[in-house]
Amino acid sequence: MIKKLRKEIDTIDRNILKLLKKRVKVCKEIGRAKNKLRMGIVDRKREEEVLKRSGTFKPIFKEIIKTCRKVQK
Repeated sequence: MIKKLRKEIDTIDRNILKLLKKRVKVCKEIGRAKNKLRMGIVDRKREEEVLKRSGTFKPIFKEIIKTCRKVQK
């Protein structure tokens, strides 16, 4: 039973990683667009929107945002 559940977690983890990679790709595109428009990378209002809807996972999303900010440069 535990082995089966761990396999399920492994699948979930792979899906999370796939989605995080996709998020980073989109963040890079946003970074390029912001550079063309001569905008700053940080958008506090947008970040607060994301964090507000993240609920219990707010600390995780703070790290995701921080990481994505780095790739936008």
